[in-house]
Amino acid sequence: MEDKNSRRMNSAAFSITAVTMLSAVLNMTGVSIMDAGTLETLKQVIDVGITPVLLLVFVYYFINKSKGDDRRVNEAFQEAQAKIEEMASSAREHEDAMAAENARREEMLRSEAEKRETMLRKEAEKRESMLMLNMEKITVSMDSITRTLDRMENSFSGIESRLEKIEYKIGEDGGRNG
Repeated sequence: MEDKNSRRMNSAAFSITAVTMLSAVLNMTGVSIMDAGTLETLKQVIDVGITPVLLLVFVYYFINKSKGDDRRVNEAFQEAQAKIEEMASSAREHEDAMAAENARREEMLRSEAEKRETMLRKEAEKRESMLMLNMEKITVSMDSITRTLDRMENSFSGIESRLEKIEYKIGEDGGRNG
């Protein structure tokens, strides 16, 4: 479409240039080629005809240019809109990927925390079990010590009662001899 308009504009410009040159030539040569009336009529046709033709040509040119500009602006707007949508889509995809990565990371951290908690719970159970075993051993040892002390007390009681018997016999024997 541009080529067709360009050709029309070029032919109009050529016609105007030709008429202007013809007018200039007629002005320079004078009346010798034509009579004065014909020359005057030709000058009036050229003067009166060039202005409206030029106006029509320029109006037509600017209207077509305006249509072309509108079309180019719309095309540029559509391209920009497509790029904006593409960038928005890319940004959404990036955000979705980041959200998925964060969710995966959070799940991994939660899983690791659960493993750590389970391990700590098992360690605590082992320690509690070992403490209970130690408490049982200490209780057994304490029972053994208590039994031993009881035996020692019984032995001391037996020794004490023997000593008392001996003292009593010594006391009785001493009272008889004396």
